Amino acid sequence: MTRRVQYTSNGDIDQLHLAEVAFPEVGEGQVLVTVLYAGLNPLDWKMLQGGRFGSVETASGNGVDFSGVVASVGEGVTDFTPGDLVYGGLPKQAQTEQLLITDPADRLDRIPRGLGVDTAGGLYVAGRTAVAGIRALRLSEGDTLFVSGASGGVGIIVAQLARNLGARVIGSASQGNHALLESLGIEPVTYGEGLWDRVSELATDGIQAAYSTQGEDEITGMIDLGIPADRIVSIGAGPTVAEKYGVSIDGEARARRDDMVWLGQAIAYGHVHVPIARVFDAEEVHDAYRHLLTAHPAGKVLLRFPAKPLTDQQRAHLT
Repeated sequence: MTRRVQYTSNGDIDQLHLAEVAFPEVGEGQVLVTVLYAGLNPLDWKMLQGGRFGSVETASGNGVDFSGVVASVGEGVTDFTPGDLVYGGLPKQAQTEQLLITDPADRLDRIPRGLGVDTAGGLYVAGRTAVAGIRALRLSEGDTLFVSGASGGVGIIVAQLARNLGARVIGSASQGNHALLESLGIEPVTYGEGLWDRVSELATDGIQAAYSTQGEDEITGMIDLGIPADRIVSIGAGPTVAEKYGVSIDGEARARRDDMVWLGQAIAYGHVHVPIARVFDAEEVHDAYRHLLTAHPAGKVLLRFPAKPLTDQQRAHLT
């Protein structure tokens, strides 16, 4: 037997619990991963609630992002071997001690040298969402971009990718996260009442593009500020805003297969910094999600599963 975070009915965070489940059997073409870290995302919470993501009828796993060690491989697998450090994403499955990957060619990548196993464990949803959004923004050197929630898991990657493309970036965040943004070359503004006035004072020559992580009201505020609708990407207001306002909703679903490899290398090389806000043990899953949803953390929140220490060979791979 092994353990996983699961829920048996839709609802709020309290529906989540650790349960004993059967140890996965590895079949032909499959890879079994011992999970070390599993990233938390607001998307997980939305799936838990149901709604447009559908209702559960039986016990469902939870989470998408993961990193870990290949435990075993099935017949015919040549791209991965036991002991490999890997990362990826598997919807409603990742928060488990033993994760069976039935399509490793689509879901799994080796962790590049220099990328921490913890950081890799929280990359899949936020990273793919950020890279797809950057493409949709069509930024040019010298553009000014506004990013809402610029210290969050997605926003902090978007903002840094934009900086690497030569854009000026203004980002909203709580006062406590301003120093972090400034250290990354991002100009912070405090969100809340008067936000658009503060943004206007900074961007005296206008804003060419915006990345919205909040609701519909934020989109109307951006348009009122003079930002062209077709240069706004929204990931927080739902799918209807695309037709209603003409904004883009390019998110994780529009990412390319090689985006995780590219982003992992960019982080490993130091071009992008993804901070870890806090790590919780798997038994603390309720506290972890409450922290994610209420504390406005900078960067990623992770669950940690107990595992054997990394071998000397695995440690050497990360240095």
